[in-house]
Amino acid sequence: MVVLRAIGGFFARIGRWIKETAWIQPLLIVGAIFAVIFSIPHIIKGVSSWFDESDSANKFLTRYRLDLKDANVVPDGKYVGKSKVDEFLTYVEDGETEKIKTTYGERFFVAFVKDDSSSKDLYGGLKTFKDKWAAKDQEFVGIDKNLLKGDFRLHTIYVDSTTTVDGEEINLFDEVWTNHYPLFETMATSNYLETTYYAMNHSYKVSDYEKAFTSTNLDACPMNTPLVMFFDFSEDNPLKDNQKVSGLSDVIFTLEGSSDLERARTLKNCWSHTDKFGKLMK
Repeated sequence: MVVLRAIGGFFARIGRWIKETAWIQPLLIVGAIFAVIFSIPHIIKGVSSWFDESDSANKFLTRYRLDLKDANVVPDGKYVGKSKVDEFLTYVEDGETEKIKTTYGERFFVAFVKDDSSSKDLYGGLKTFKDKWAAKDQEFVGIDKNLLKGDFRLHTIYVDSTTTVDGEEINLFDEVWTNHYPLFETMATSNYLETTYYAMNHSYKVSDYEKAFTSTNLDACPMNTPLVMFFDFSEDNPLKDNQKVSGLSDVIFTLEGSSDLERARTLKNCWSHTDKFGKLMK
């Protein structure tokens, strides 16, 4: 207590001295003004870097974007919209394997994202994985060239895409989710996603998938982002005989890793069905 009182007294004397010494006050004001002026470039630089990073992520992800245009337009005799996302999900629902492989690839990621900074880490992992693969990085390609068969394929779906109809803003993905609700319900309750190695390594249960894909309120899509699905229609897919949704191998709720390289490794393991995606770790 004595020490605290001594410290308090010291600062109190300084305060009285500043108050009683008229000439020091303008100097302090001028000093404060210069401190603010000199700090502005650093603040701007920090804010700019944040926006640049977010913008880079969006530019990368939109390059692979599946269009949601006309998701709210339902043609006569149809039960789903006319968007590219509707087309893809309809192919999945109908088990149109050859159409999917021709249009979207034999193996590919589908990332559900938003046009904001939430996909920054996912972007870093995807871009690093793509670059390492393209450069034939030894760690990623390895001795067994078959682990990364084919080409990097990614498709993104922006769940915050909107359109305006009669002055009302409509979320286009909510329209898609409602129209394809049985498919998302199958993903949640078909008793196969939660039995994959990846799900078991993370102790995911049916309830985890229900939270992500189903809802008692069909007007409120529960999809959290970013979320990644991996589809594998190759003959090498070890899960192909146990899939209730055509080609769907894994669903990643959170891309593991504290750096872009570590997140890229997670994606590599998913693509090649290795590590947590290929064996029980516990």
